[in-house]
Amino acid sequence: MTHTHDDQRIGLFWRGAMVEANNDDEAVRYQNALFISRAASGCCDRLHEPLRTLLPWDLQRRQFAPRRRLHQEEMKQTEALLAGEMSKLSIEEMSKAQDDVHCIGQTIIETPELIHRALVEFGEEARAQSNTVYKVALQQNRKYVEGEAFRLKFLRCNLFEIKSSVSQMMKFLQYKAKYFGIDKLGSDIMLSDLTNEDRDLLQSGFFHVQQCKDRSGRNVVWFFNGFLGMWKKDVMIRAHYFLNFNILTSDPELQKRGNVLVYYDTAQPGNNAMHRLKMSEQIEILDFTASVPCRYSGFHVCLKTGKDTLALNNAVVACATRIIPRYTRVRTRLHYGSDMELQYKLQDHGISLKTCPVDENGVVLQDVAKIWYEKSVLNGVFNGYSSASDKGSDSSSDNGSSMTKVAPSDCFLGVRRNDVLLGRGTVVQFRPGNICFRNFLNEHYDAYDTASRVTKGRIVAELSQTLKSKGVRFLKAGKDKKWVECDDREVEETIARRFRSARKEKRRK
Repeated sequence: MTHTHDDQRIGLFWRGAMVEANNDDEAVRYQNALFISRAASGCCDRLHEPLRTLLPWDLQRRQFAPRRRLHQEEMKQTEALLAGEMSKLSIEEMSKAQDDVHCIGQTIIETPELIHRALVEFGEEARAQSNTVYKVALQQNRKYVEGEAFRLKFLRCNLFEIKSSVSQMMKFLQYKAKYFGIDKLGSDIMLSDLTNEDRDLLQSGFFHVQQCKDRSGRNVVWFFNGFLGMWKKDVMIRAHYFLNFNILTSDPELQKRGNVLVYYDTAQPGNNAMHRLKMSEQIEILDFTASVPCRYSGFHVCLKTGKDTLALNNAVVACATRIIPRYTRVRTRLHYGSDMELQYKLQDHGISLKTCPVDENGVVLQDVAKIWYEKSVLNGVFNGYSSASDKGSDSSSDNGSSMTKVAPSDCFLGVRRNDVLLGRGTVVQFRPGNICFRNFLNEHYDAYDTASRVTKGRIVAELSQTLKSKGVRFLKAGKDKKWVECDDREVEETIARRFRSARKEKRRK
């Protein structure tokens, strides 16, 4: 018999039973169970009861009852909370939540009118909710704090609900002042602003951004509880900031689609490191994470069913499900089983196992878990750009610039690998940063080319801020032959010029 993935997963539950009762009657029972599995859309958790009725009584008691009892006792409060939240949803809301969890949800549909109206209302609400930290941020850099790119992150995170978006921004600025200093309110946080401990955490494998996106094109972020308690609260908060704000929301499309979070149980029973953080510290970390404008449209909690493992995770999971936004809470699913079972369940929800950072025995593959940091932060896989702290001697340029030629001799001192140089000539044109810059704009060319004139200006401004948040600088040659950083207007003009050049190239083809 050839089994589908669902059939194989049901086979995992039936394997012990078939060993003891391998006859024609049991084969019929097995086929009936597979039929039930297909009718239930392959959801193993919902299959426990139907399958249990098909097993002999002694096998029912031995194989299924302990697992069900353990789930009900250890995770009862969390499951009741999630079930209660789902019961409050309308039919339409419940359908949308289910679609998002199973990777068939729709992205946000935006129009220029919606964005303009939302930004106007956002400004009015921000003045109404204004506080001391917000006023300081405005004094430091009004253009940044009132910029479309910054505010649209909060609007998209809250599906354009104005009051929630502004409240989130106010809390975000308060946390930013607390953990990075009040002088950083009017600018983005770069890798160079993080401490060595912060960077060590990002490279430790505690977080992992999977190389393959899910079926909806969303980033899949893995979080391994085995690392909990190894880092101080301040370090975890700063690392969370950089991951969520600088990487997961670095692009407008990522903001519209949202992200998927996988909490994966890798902690060993008897490991007390998870509880080194006080409950008040755990709550503050979660509260801070909720203030960052990064929307999670799916949250999968993968828990082992071995002895004491659920008890180990219960407090952390219960705390998280209470503090995360309601939007994410109703899109949370609890999965139980062995590592193989958990990974098949994630696959059923549109998450690829090809680049899964955990093997079938629950071992975190460190070479896979760390690769996202090397690619997204150091080598720039996320839209082709590396971090601001990359201080290599390489640099780059834009061949659409109206500047004069730049001599290749004395020129690249103090220039970073991902900087964009304005100038002419192949020496500048084929620098790594300029190549990445052109590739980055090519990804957004279709959206820009079909947009209205007003929308084109907004797209250019958003892309300018996105590049800035990645630490990309635009440099031009000064009178003393030293590189001088361009202002925002010059950057936007360079982006628009490059789009026009790309249009001409396409027409010639």
